[in-house]
Amino acid sequence: MPTRRQFLTTVAGLTVSPLLLSGCSTHQTQIVEEGFTVFNMPMTLRFANESPKAITQTVNAAAGIVEPLYRRIHPWKPSDLTRLNAQLATHGKATTTPEIIDLINISRTLFEGTDGAFDPTIGALIAAWGFHNSHVTESHPLPTEAFLDAWLEHRPTMNDVHVDGLEVSVTNRRVQFDFNGCAEGYAGHLVIQAAEKAGITNCLFDTGGDLFMIGQAGDKPWHLAIENPLKRGVLASIDLSGHTAPNGHQSLNSSGNYEHRFIYKGEAYSHIINPKTARPVRRIAGSTVWANHYAISDGATKGAMMLEPEQVPDMVRKLKLDGVLFMEETGQLWMNQRMQDKLRLVEPVAGLTATHLITE
Repeated sequence: MPTRRQFLTTVAGLTVSPLLLSGCSTHQTQIVEEGFTVFNMPMTLRFANESPKAITQTVNAAAGIVEPLYRRIHPWKPSDLTRLNAQLATHGKATTTPEIIDLINISRTLFEGTDGAFDPTIGALIAAWGFHNSHVTESHPLPTEAFLDAWLEHRPTMNDVHVDGLEVSVTNRRVQFDFNGCAEGYAGHLVIQAAEKAGITNCLFDTGGDLFMIGQAGDKPWHLAIENPLKRGVLASIDLSGHTAPNGHQSLNSSGNYEHRFIYKGEAYSHIINPKTARPVRRIAGSTVWANHYAISDGATKGAMMLEPEQVPDMVRKLKLDGVLFMEETGQLWMNQRMQDKLRLVEPVAGLTATHLITE
């Protein structure tokens, strides 16, 4: 299931955790926080000046959306997705569900926008690294170099995938989908849609690290904090308002190599696998993307961790991202101009060695 990431935290006039920043509204704002749990993972909805009836309707709808969705697209337990993968491996084609078609289409956009760095067809490779089980943080043997080299020689990509209505066909039967790289963004999209249907105009949905919002926190933007991926603590703060976004939606997503990883013989191995090397990413510690398309923003965080700094501007343009930042293991921080203009770095930042601007 989607990784629980703690790279981002939020606040809107209330104290929720030691990392949260203080509220910034000068007028009385009624903030209501409600939550539910999915597979022992807490998810939170925050509302600003909304009616109790609309809040209850939204929370009930969200709880009814997220867990069933995650079950239907589970990459290794019996699900619509595992059935599709089995049929593609056996027959090379299969009929699937509308939401899996949505995820394939979103993934194709991400694949093209990241020059192939984001690719959900590598499910078999993710499994080979031991991430298709419920105890991934436990030490376990690595796939052999011979296996990885052979996989690269015949690796599947989104270019092997073809869609006609609800039918999916592949020209490489090694295609095995795993949509965990953008699943939280897709879930966020559905939850915010449900909130809007209930008449909600100011809402922030927090999946434990990824943030999806409409409107703002009363008379001020949502006040968000970005956690330092190298040294736990706040790296920077950013204020975002759905009122300033083209479609009223804003999202702030993150990925990092500090969660959902395992140690083998003293070496750490991240769950983020580069399809072009068949190995986990190493150089980048964490990334954050700000955009107004939830699933695209979620997936782009993985692209930012696999691309070279000079390749990131092309991704920003292709995916129409607002901001991107990433931090190297060395403590070097990279961001584009718009993110730099919006961020307020918290000084001193532990582990930070230099800040670089990505030239667009």
